[in-house]
Amino acid sequence: MPTIRTFITVDIPGAIRSKIAKLQHELKQERVHISWSPAQNIHLTLKFLGDVEESLLPHIIKELATVCAMQTPFDFEIKNLGFFPNPERARVLWVGIDSPGKHLAELAKKIESSLIQFGFSKENRKFNPHLTIGRVKSRLRNSFIEKVEEKSFFGGKIAAGEIAVIKSDLKPTGAIYTPLARIKLENISLKEGRK
Repeated sequence: MPTIRTFITVDIPGAIRSKIAKLQHELKQERVHISWSPAQNIHLTLKFLGDVEESLLPHIIKELATVCAMQTPFDFEIKNLGFFPNPERARVLWVGIDSPGKHLAELAKKIESSLIQFGFSKENRKFNPHLTIGRVKSRLRNSFIEKVEEKSFFGGKIAAGEIAVIKSDLKPTGAIYTPLARIKLENISLKEGRK
């Protein structure tokens, strides 16, 4: 049975990706051992599904449409920088999500709960929305950590009006992402209440 490596995401607009690319370029001057995420691939993961049987995807997309039909669109901001799990043992350099990240967490939780019926397990870790901008390959110098911690970054505001189901093809040159479906957030119960 053919499978497709899949994840669910909120798209990041090109203007914000450009700001992140500029930030990456600035940080690259520090000559640290970081594998930088290509700007066009930067995304906000709501749920990573992994290898999914191709025949299941239409059913998953239909279920996601049901979830999104009850979800009001919302705004959030891209700002700040940090490390996972912490600066001393950094494995990931990220750009953060602010005001109101709770809507993202609620949406991610609803998506996760709706997909249990297809055999996807719940995450043990708390949902922590972020954009991975680089993967750290060796211990970072204190001077670089300080630079990141002192740096202020504001990428902009995003109006989240849809989610995307993305196919990820892993190539030697890096991952290629292809949208399989885009599903609008539209709180039908609110619309019906306005009639």
